[in-house]
Amino acid sequence: MKLSRSGIWLLVAALVVVLAGVGPVLAQPKIPADFGFDQGKDSPGKVTFSHSKHKEAYEKCSACHTKVFKMKKGQTGKLTMDAMKKGTQCGACHDGKTKAADKVVFTVDDKANCEKCHKK
Repeated sequence: MKLSRSGIWLLVAALVVVLAGVGPVLAQPKIPADFGFDQGKDSPGKVTFSHSKHKEAYEKCSACHTKVFKMKKGQTGKLTMDAMKKGTQCGACHDGKTKAADKVVFTVDDKANCEKCHKK
Protein backbone atom coordinates (compact mmCIF):
# COMPACT_ATOMS: atom_id res chain seq x y z
CA MET A 1 0.00 0.00 0.00
CA LYS A 2 1.50 3.27 -1.12
CA LEU A 3 0.58 6.56 0.57
CA SER A 4 0.19 9.74 -1.40
CA ARG A 5 2.13 12.83 -0.44
CA SER A 6 -0.97 14.37 1.22
CA GLY A 7 -1.56 11.07 3.09
CA ILE A 8 1.96 11.20 4.50
CA TRP A 9 1.48 14.80 5.62
CA LEU A 10 -1.82 13.88 7.23
CA LEU A 11 -0.15 11.02 9.07
CA VAL A 12 2.69 13.29 10.26
CA ALA A 13 0.19 15.94 11.43
CA ALA A 14 -1.80 13.33 13.36
CA LEU A 15 1.38 12.07 15.02
CA VAL A 16 2.38 15.62 16.02
CA VAL A 17 -1.04 16.23 17.58
CA VAL A 18 -0.86 13.00 19.57
CA LEU A 19 2.68 13.67 20.80
CA ALA A 20 1.84 17.29 21.70
CA GLY A 21 -1.04 16.08 23.86
CA VAL A 22 0.96 13.33 25.56
CA GLY A 23 4.21 15.27 26.03
CA PRO A 24 3.13 17.51 28.94
CA VAL A 25 1.59 14.56 30.77
CA LEU A 26 4.81 12.58 30.49
CA ALA A 27 6.89 15.58 31.64
CA GLN A 28 5.07 15.92 35.00
CA PRO A 29 7.15 14.74 37.94
CA LYS A 30 5.76 12.04 40.19
CA ILE A 31 4.41 13.54 43.38
CA PRO A 32 6.31 12.15 46.39
CA ALA A 33 4.43 10.20 49.04
CA ASP A 34 3.48 11.86 52.33
CA PHE A 35 6.33 11.88 54.83
CA GLY A 36 6.71 12.62 58.52
CA PHE A 37 9.12 14.80 60.44
CA ASP A 38 10.82 13.90 63.70
CA GLN A 39 8.72 15.19 66.59
CA GLY A 40 10.49 17.84 68.63
CA LYS A 41 10.42 17.79 72.42
CA ASP A 42 7.95 20.70 72.58
CA SER A 43 5.85 19.57 69.61
CA PRO A 44 2.17 18.87 70.31
CA GLY A 45 2.19 16.00 67.78
CA LYS A 46 3.88 14.41 64.78
CA VAL A 47 3.81 16.41 61.54
CA THR A 48 3.16 14.68 58.23
CA PHE A 49 3.62 16.68 55.04
CA SER A 50 1.44 15.99 52.01
CA HIS A 51 2.83 17.02 48.63
CA SER A 52 -0.46 16.11 46.95
CA LYS A 53 -2.50 18.52 49.14
CA HIS A 54 -0.07 21.33 48.46
CA LYS A 55 0.05 20.52 44.73
CA GLU A 56 -3.75 20.93 44.58
CA ALA A 57 -3.40 24.44 45.99
CA TYR A 58 -0.28 25.64 44.19
CA GLU A 59 -0.20 23.54 40.98
CA LYS A 60 3.55 23.95 40.43
CA CYS A 61 6.37 22.42 42.45
CA SER A 62 8.33 25.64 41.92
CA ALA A 63 5.89 27.51 44.20
CA CYS A 64 7.89 26.05 47.11
CA HIS A 65 10.94 24.47 45.49
CA THR A 66 13.65 26.03 45.18
CA LYS A 67 12.56 29.42 46.55
CA VAL A 68 11.61 28.15 50.02
CA PHE A 69 12.80 24.53 50.18
CA LYS A 70 15.56 22.53 48.53
CA MET A 71 14.38 19.65 46.36
CA LYS A 72 15.43 16.84 48.72
CA LYS A 73 14.14 16.30 52.24
CA GLY A 74 16.70 17.33 54.84
CA GLN A 75 18.70 19.68 52.60
CA THR A 76 16.91 22.84 53.76
CA GLY A 77 17.85 22.35 57.38
CA LYS A 78 15.85 21.65 60.51
CA LEU A 79 12.29 22.94 60.40
CA THR A 80 11.44 24.95 63.49
CA MET A 81 8.40 26.88 64.66
CA ASP A 82 10.62 29.90 65.41
CA ALA A 83 11.78 30.02 61.79
CA MET A 84 8.21 29.57 60.52
CA LYS A 85 6.93 32.39 62.75
CA LYS A 86 9.63 34.62 61.24
CA GLY A 87 8.23 33.93 57.75
CA THR A 88 10.66 31.29 56.52
CA GLN A 89 10.14 27.60 55.75
CA CYS A 90 6.38 26.80 56.00
CA GLY A 91 5.80 30.33 57.33
CA ALA A 92 6.73 31.78 53.93
CA CYS A 93 3.18 30.95 52.81
CA HIS A 94 1.39 30.08 56.06
CA ASP A 95 1.23 33.73 57.07
CA GLY A 96 -2.50 34.48 56.97
CA LYS A 97 -2.03 36.62 53.83
CA THR A 98 -0.95 34.27 51.04
CA LYS A 99 -3.72 32.92 48.83
CA ALA A 100 -3.77 29.39 47.45
CA ALA A 101 -6.68 27.90 45.52
CA ASP A 102 -8.67 31.10 46.18
CA LYS A 103 -8.35 30.76 49.98
CA VAL A 104 -6.09 32.58 52.41
CA VAL A 105 -3.60 30.14 53.92
CA PHE A 106 -3.77 29.68 57.70
CA THR A 107 -0.98 31.03 59.91
CA VAL A 108 1.59 28.87 61.66
CA ASP A 109 1.19 30.74 64.95
CA ASP A 110 -2.60 30.51 65.33
CA LYS A 111 -3.27 27.97 68.12
CA ALA A 112 -6.59 27.01 66.49
CA ASN A 113 -4.67 25.61 63.52
CA CYS A 114 -2.06 23.48 65.31
CA GLU A 115 -3.89 20.22 64.61
CA LYS A 116 -3.89 20.91 60.87
CA CYS A 117 -0.22 19.89 60.89
CA HIS A 118 0.45 18.33 64.30
CA LYS A 119 -1.39 15.02 64.66
CA LYS A 120 -1.65 13.31 68.03
